[in-house]
Amino acid sequence: MSVITRLERQKKNKHRINVYLNDEYAFAIHEDVLVKYRLNKGRELDEADMKELLEAEEKSRAVQYGLNYISHRPRTAEEVRKYLMTKGFPNPAVEEAVAGFIERKYIDDKEYARLWVEERLRLKPRGRHLLRQELQARGIGPDDIEAALEGIGQEEEETACLELARKKYARRRFDSFQEMRNKVGPFLQRKGFSHDMIKKTIEKLKNDKLDEGM
Repeated sequence: MSVITRLERQKKNKHRINVYLNDEYAFAIHEDVLVKYRLNKGRELDEADMKELLEAEEKSRAVQYGLNYISHRPRTAEEVRKYLMTKGFPNPAVEEAVAGFIERKYIDDKEYARLWVEERLRLKPRGRHLLRQELQARGIGPDDIEAALEGIGQEEEETACLELARKKYARRRFDSFQEMRNKVGPFLQRKGFSHDMIKKTIEKLKNDKLDEGM
């Protein structure tokens, strides 16, 4: 049995407390863990108590690391999960931290997906196929992805496709319609637009180029 003989707040991190057992430094914990377990000078701790405290501290540290990670910009649950795993936290601590963030709406994959699609269409136009791939790569689930993509209107996507093509080839001169199609088609395909939408866009771009003399 060990006895807490001293509790000392760290100078560089006021939220962490150094714990001394039997007059010797033993470990440091977050103040939230200290309060939760009602630790005070004179408290006796056995091996089971120590194990529980250190597990609680590990979970607390995972939460603190996670909060810092999501404070810079929105993250998906999978991104936070992978980040905490790379920091060496055990799976139970990681899952508990992520679950807490989701419950508090610090992480919201559905909203993340909606904003991702909205921003992409506005700043870096992409077709549904590529948008789906990008969201899948960030660990967004199928239902949340489809919900986000359903928010894209046909006309909105066609406009984005045409604007992207016009911007890319604004100053480009083509010798023939076939040359233009061979250049523009693969480019728009790589951006994730469908075959039918690419075909419509190329027809509209052709009219632009005909007015300009190709």
